[in-house]
Amino acid sequence: MSFSRSVSVMLLGVALLAGSASDALAQKGLEVGFRGGVSVASASVDVDGTFAKSNRTGFAGGVFLNYDLSVLGLQVGAQYAQKGVDLDVTDAVHEFSLNYLEIPAVLKLGVPLGVVKPSVFGGVGLGFKTSCDQSGTDCGNHIDGTELSGIAGADLAVYVGSISLWVDGRYHFGLHDVNKASDVFGDLKNRHWTLQAGIGFKVGG
Repeated sequence: MSFSRSVSVMLLGVALLAGSASDALAQKGLEVGFRGGVSVASASVDVDGTFAKSNRTGFAGGVFLNYDLSVLGLQVGAQYAQKGVDLDVTDAVHEFSLNYLEIPAVLKLGVPLGVVKPSVFGGVGLGFKTSCDQSGTDCGNHIDGTELSGIAGADLAVYVGSISLWVDGRYHFGLHDVNKASDVFGDLKNRHWTLQAGIGFKVGG
């Protein structure tokens, strides 16, 4: 390889490194964003007798704050999520539609790759029940008003100047029984997947 070609390759490498460093620096700091998508919900249920269980599909979406420290990060948010489960127990169908306002908080581990950053995360969510319907009947008195859940997932952010585009997938698993009526179910813990897309905006310099 000639001297001039070697110098060109070195300069290109320096430029790429400088660009990657600049992109990573641009990702750091606080962002506010909005996202929305689909929730596919089910439940972990303890039932005496044979039963069939099917998912319920609904909406999930809200706002989030993302604080980026390069490899590490923290994200908190507030979102509306539709959950529930359909149970066919001894020829009786129980259709649970549960809606929550959730406050999720997760710790993130990501790898800046230029303008793209994939991350994995884990954390907890606190949910506040907004409504409960069981086969057309209000079941608010039978379901706890609050729910604590674990969260695990991954997201992908694409940075375009001060704007970021997001794809986020996560699994929420209830950490306690939300059922207060033990005549039919001994234990009911919410489970749901969410897949959302969103947009974020840089806050500050």
